[in-house]
Amino acid sequence: MAVCIRLSRLGRLHRPYFRIVAIDRRNAREGLSNEVLGTYDPTLEDGKAIQVKSDRVEAWLAQGAILSDALKSLFKHHGIAIKLPVSAKLKRKAKDTGGPKKDGKKFVPATRRAKRKHAAKLKAERKAKAAAEAAAAKPAEAAAEAPKA
Repeated sequence: MAVCIRLSRLGRLHRPYFRIVAIDRRNAREGLSNEVLGTYDPTLEDGKAIQVKSDRVEAWLAQGAILSDALKSLFKHHGIAIKLPVSAKLKRKAKDTGGPKKDGKKFVPATRRAKRKHAAKLKAERKAKAAAEAAAAKPAEAAAEAPKA
């Protein structure tokens, strides 16, 4: 079951009121929710606008629930710190990189001009190598064709 933590809209026209709910992703916005985790009233001042059971949100996230983008930005805006669990895939990826480069330089992808210049250089090297092999093969052929006395 794919659980998502998102906003569910209540209230009347031009008077929005939201519940923060843990709900199956396949359900409708105001569908049957698993648990109500808090409320958000955008019409109130910032200090009173949002009320969240952060321990329950973290518990749902630890079980694999996904936090919606709107809720992430809302928590960030109101300064609510939620510990997002790090997936095993991200842990492996972080371990594999080994941190920043030793020289301290930031990676900059190659430009189109640099790629073309590099390709031309490789082409010239291949051409020179082929010409050297052909030149080395000519004396060997001439020696093989020489009449034996």
